[in-house]
Formats: sequence, structure tokens, C-alpha cells
Amino acid sequence: MTALQQLRQHLIRAIFARALERDAELVGAVGRFEGDVRFVDGELVFTLPHLYRFALQDFEASGHAGVDASQCDYVAFRRMLYQSAVNTELRGFGARVVVERADDDHALSLYRLTRLA
Repeated sequence: MTALQQLRQHLIRAIFARALERDAELVGAVGRFEGDVRFVDGELVFTLPHLYRFALQDFEASGHAGVDASQCDYVAFRRMLYQSAVNTELRGFGARVVVERADDDHALSLYRLTRLA
């Protein structure tokens, strides 16, 4: 499994799944994170660049070896999210990622992890 695949798996199973459960440890990590990843009305809201940074930090904090940026840079991470079936997988958790606020500069667009209605 490539570093990018490992990070994607961690994002869905260890970050998004725990965010849906309001896992206290994850809520604390998000609260300490200096970036645009936060809980708003009980849901995870983020920009992609900051989600990438948080995912790398959380991946390493969970005991995994650090991800080599040459194997998984931000552009590769963003491309992976856009080209993969993240929302299909999240459906199994009763959730999806939606655009909260679009911006011409994709790095400034906000996304929200939300429960399916």
C-alpha cells in the first residue's frame, strides 16, 4: 500500500469516522490544531490544505511512520480526494462530505463532513 493510500485510509477510518462519533481525543486534537479544521455545530469543517496537514499530523501521532512528502504531497492528496469514492465509503458511516462554501481559490473552499439526512 502506498503512502497516499495509507493516508486516505487513515482519513476515512481514523479521522472522519471518529469525527462522526465525536471522539473526545479527536475533538481535542482538532481543538489544538493551528489551522482551518474545526468542529462547527458538531460537524467537522475544513479546507483541503489544512485537512491534509491535520491528516499527516494525526497519522504520525497514531503511531505510524511519517509520510514522505515526496510520496504524498498536497497536490497528490487533493487529486486523490477528487478522484476517489470518498463519499461512497462514507455512506457506510451514514455521512458524506459537502461543499460548505466554494471559492475560486480551491484552497479557500470550505468542506463539511455531515450525516446523511
